[in-house]
Amino acid sequence: MIQATAVKTWKLLLIGLTAGLLSGGFGVGGGIVLVPLLLAVGMDRHRSHATSLASIFPIAAAGAISFGLSGEVNLGLGVAVGIGGVVGSMVGASLMNRLSTRSLAIFFGLVILAAGIRMIFSTDPLPGSADFGELILVLIAFGIGLISGFFGGVAGIGGGIVIVPATVLLLGISQHEAQGTSLLAIILTSVAATIVNRKNRRVDLKDAVIVGAGGVGGSIFASQVALGVDGNLLSALFGGFAVLIALRTLYRAFTAGPRPA
Repeated sequence: MIQATAVKTWKLLLIGLTAGLLSGGFGVGGGIVLVPLLLAVGMDRHRSHATSLASIFPIAAAGAISFGLSGEVNLGLGVAVGIGGVVGSMVGASLMNRLSTRSLAIFFGLVILAAGIRMIFSTDPLPGSADFGELILVLIAFGIGLISGFFGGVAGIGGGIVIVPATVLLLGISQHEAQGTSLLAIILTSVAATIVNRKNRRVDLKDAVIVGAGGVGGSIFASQVALGVDGNLLSALFGGFAVLIALRTLYRAFTAGPRPA
């Protein structure tokens, strides 16, 4: 059920702006900050995850358009990742509805911690990844989307924190192209997960629209800035931030007493 506690509009807009800046700057949906910030203003964890996924749609769309205009979006791979993400996110969103609040917090923290460490110690693409045939690349892209969509559906994030390093490592594309392609895929993931969350009455679309509106401008601005910054630096900076968020989430989950779903 949707929580009745109302959140002030200016807080939602500010949260959206913060997420938009990170979304455009790092090629993620912004859920990595949306979830903690929505929790901070009084939403319960299930509602914050669901609202995060819904608000990611306009934020990711704005960033994808910005990267696309600069030629940094691989349309084919983006669609393949997105289709995999649709399947994964619907499964993940359904599972999210069955998890306890504490289990959800722990899962979210572990996903973000692993992805953050991976981004800090980002390496060059795996040897031979550039030699994959077109069909193999599409299948790998679908698999990336499937995994990231599942994580996103459960953890309330768009999945970009998984998509970006995975596409760089496995598909051999550049950091900037990975970010633009990630945002394209996240659009599909967001829609699919939100359909499930809406059915389960976990999301307030009015709040999601306000958060998304606040994030559009930030996403466009940050994506343009990111295009002029070294990709490895972007990865390391965001990875460090992700680790801090994950550690804080896990600390609070393990020190708090168990709560019902």
